[in-house]
Amino acid sequence: MTPSDAKRPDRPSLHKAGDGDVHPSTPPATSEDASLLRVGATTADAIGMPDRNRLVDLGVQIPKSLRKSVRQEAKRRGLSVDAVVAEALRTRPIR
Repeated sequence: MTPSDAKRPDRPSLHKAGDGDVHPSTPPATSEDASLLRVGATTADAIGMPDRNRLVDLGVQIPKSLRKSVRQEAKRRGLSVDAVVAEALRTRPIR
């Protein structure tokens, strides 16, 4: 037993309420939601971007001077650094 265990009061385990069958946790789907109900559908499908354009983290090491210029450009344009870098990568010529 650790010292933190000794300080915890005894509590009953979680259990289903007696009227759990009467009061579901979420309302049933309506006809408006029918377009979201399909095989393999998830919440992410309904509220997220398509997988092709989903944003992901990219960790890179760049020279300090380049980082400074990107930050200045982002501030000048009122954008985030991520938006400036993403736009630069999107518009670069593909070889």
